[in-house]
Amino acid sequence: MSSEADAASPSKPSETYHGSCHCGRFSYAVTYSPPLSDPDASVVECNCSICARNGYLLIYVDVSHINYEKGVFDELKKYTFANHEIAHYFCPTCGTSCFAKATATEGPYANMQAVNVRTFQGLELKSLNLKEVDGKSR
Repeated sequence: MSSEADAASPSKPSETYHGSCHCGRFSYAVTYSPPLSDPDASVVECNCSICARNGYLLIYVDVSHINYEKGVFDELKKYTFANHEIAHYFCPTCGTSCFAKATATEGPYANMQAVNVRTFQGLELKSLNLKEVDGKSR
């Protein structure tokens, strides 16, 4: 799991994105800096087996910048594989892959969550600055 731009701070421009699973059981607002329309913003496209299969396009956000509007994180289903360092979370009703999170409770990623921007409403995916990450070789 690669770290990208930190979550929004008061001194940096940010934007709030609204996302949800397909069935609507989970909806959330994610505040991210810089806005994804900013040329300096990038979205991770990892080639590992789970990210490639599920089509993840990820941004890394401090959990304090994710507000659950419907449903709670603990109700999502979790899947880990290989070294079990990353848990992937999906809706138990419709199967939408929403998040990934480090399983460690301490360390640099403990308060970060990878959010699948494909779940964001109205986001033009073709306009995103994709950063390819070689997770397959890890």
